[in-house]
Amino acid sequence: MKFFEVFKAGKYPQGNFTKKEIAQIAKNYDPTFCEAPITIDHQQSGPAYGWVETVKAEGDKLKVAFKDVPETFEKDVNDGKYKKVSVELYRNLEGKGAYLKAVSFLGAAIPQVKGLEAIKFMESESDTYEFSDDSDEEIQDLKNQIATLEEQIANFKENNKKLETIKSLKEKISSLTDEVATFKEKAQGKEEIEKELNDIKIAIKKREFDDFIDKQIETGKLIPANKNIILSVLQELDNVKKFGEDSAVITDFKSFIESLPNQITFGETATKQKQTEKKEDVEKFANADEESLEVFKEAKALAEKENISFKDALLKLNV
Repeated sequence: MKFFEVFKAGKYPQGNFTKKEIAQIAKNYDPTFCEAPITIDHQQSGPAYGWVETVKAEGDKLKVAFKDVPETFEKDVNDGKYKKVSVELYRNLEGKGAYLKAVSFLGAAIPQVKGLEAIKFMESESDTYEFSDDSDEEIQDLKNQIATLEEQIANFKENNKKLETIKSLKEKISSLTDEVATFKEKAQGKEEIEKELNDIKIAIKKREFDDFIDKQIETGKLIPANKNIILSVLQELDNVKKFGEDSAVITDFKSFIESLPNQITFGETATKQKQTEKKEDVEKFANADEESLEVFKEAKALAEKENISFKDALLKLNV
């Protein structure tokens, strides 16, 4: 909806009009109560060339919007046949105060007063004011140029704002790229630490299992030949629950090993082993020469003294 300036506050021969009174005129207008027509040269009869749809006050100016304007009349106005406008006001319409009666377009008629502040008083039986707007083409051209410049400035500001937004987005993208790179480095470092920690836990757990198996071998529950098999079983069971406290199945398996009957009686085995070694040693050196017998005696004495096998004694004597 386009508004046209038709009047403004000021001092006129017919009286003074303040901004407050301009606002009151706009507020009083009600097309359902009394609709103001568009006329030509303040004709008081004849056809209307449109109607005032709404009125508003903007600062000290009174502006109106038109409706139902014939195209032929619009063309006449655009062709410059009616360059000036004038308003007619009721002094006090049915107690409402000043009220817009009509907006009249002037053709060849020369207004009594020039410019917006100029007023042409029309004496009539209807007791109305008549105000003329003498805005010339140069002023209108300047207004159009100003409007164009304001639009260009607004477009420039909008484009500049878009450039600033793009620049800001690029900076954010760069910052996010750096953060992603840093995060990747931290993630890689974390994986290396977790792998190292995992290796340490595996080594600790293997040592724990080794100690357990060695203890069972010492007590005769297991024989050394089965150590690797038992170790593999324990490690496989441990993989099920990963690292932490022993699971119930591992505990049960350990208890099972501990409950086995002794596989070796170390006293008997050792004695039989020594007796066999001694017998073999004696048989080995039975038909030896004197030098060999001397070595035999030294080795036998060393074995008994240090409680080691005859073979180990020979090795100590470098035989």
